[in-house]
Amino acid sequence: MKIAVFGASGKTGILIVYQALNQGHQVTAFARKATRVTIQHQRLKVVEGDVMNYDHVLEAVEGQEAVLCALGVDKNKPNAILSEGTGNILRAMAATGVTRFICMSSAGILGNDSGFWFGKIFMPLFLNHIFDDKKRQMKIIEESKVDWVIIRPTGLTDSPKTNSYKVNLGNPTSRSVPRADVADFMLKLLTDKKYDGKMPALSSH
Repeated sequence: MKIAVFGASGKTGILIVYQALNQGHQVTAFARKATRVTIQHQRLKVVEGDVMNYDHVLEAVEGQEAVLCALGVDKNKPNAILSEGTGNILRAMAATGVTRFICMSSAGILGNDSGFWFGKIFMPLFLNHIFDDKKRQMKIIEESKVDWVIIRPTGLTDSPKTNSYKVNLGNPTSRSVPRADVADFMLKLLTDKKYDGKMPALSSH
């Protein structure tokens, strides 16, 4: 399948690219700096651009069969990178007829789905601006006309892929999940329609 991966140079995005190539997909990796996508492959095209620039986004989306989004923000300060960037992606999808959109968000976006300590103490103190924008991003996706899935992983780790993780529509069942398992699940959603229009939580067993 022809897929575009946004946030391709991030810790989860690069794993999506790697696993997608291993599965035989044709991948367009979108990153702010092309040199940060350290994989070279004959089925990989790297597009350097700014997700806030619609023309850059359009170049990556055109001709794809699906889009996977693993955009992230490092600093907790007021911004609209996730929401406006995702808005550009969805606008480009509408313009080019691409209908499948898989987006990584995180546990906590529903307000009560991340446990007391994280949801009531850590998030409001240290991640409030990031989660404000994640919630705006969620709303933009919900209101779009694409076939979407928003996944809500718990704390991301760099542990190896386990192929054994828990997916549910309620609260996560553990505090962490390997990024490699998140990538695995997102790629499964390219063809698995069970969670379309839903926001499954992802956590380790």
